[in-house]
Amino acid sequence: MAGSQSQVSLGYIYVSCNDVAAMRRFYVELVGLNEQSFSDEGEYRWLVCHSRGFELMFFATTKPTPVIAGWHAQPGWEGGEVEGVSWSIEVPSEDYAATVEKLKAASVPCYFALPRWLQDSYWGFPVKDPMGNTVEIFNLPRERPATTEWPG
Repeated sequence: MAGSQSQVSLGYIYVSCNDVAAMRRFYVELVGLNEQSFSDEGEYRWLVCHSRGFELMFFATTKPTPVIAGWHAQPGWEGGEVEGVSWSIEVPSEDYAATVEKLKAASVPCYFALPRWLQDSYWGFPVKDPMGNTVEIFNLPRERPATTEWPG
């Protein structure tokens, strides 16, 4: 029923990848998600990132999977030609500029050269993870900044 409160919640999303160590570097070291568990040995290799009761889980494929070449279309910013699943990760204001700099220094593919003020409500910085998934790194400040040009 629309509008009613439910105890049902999304718990896990499973994503295939070619290299769990590369995903760990991107999601844990560069973006800052909390690592729940990691294994890069044996038959099953995985990375589990925990966020607010939700688990984003990456599992290594048994055969190489093609890396997505284009950018996924996402609401909020113009662009993206690939239809499919993508996601956004909120980074707190005190860590946002440093996270953007880490991603740029690591030569992560970026859709914009710098974060942009989008929908007159948030800073958005779409990047690609090692599998080519479009991941918007965003920050929702408490109040509108004095200027909508990236100051970082």
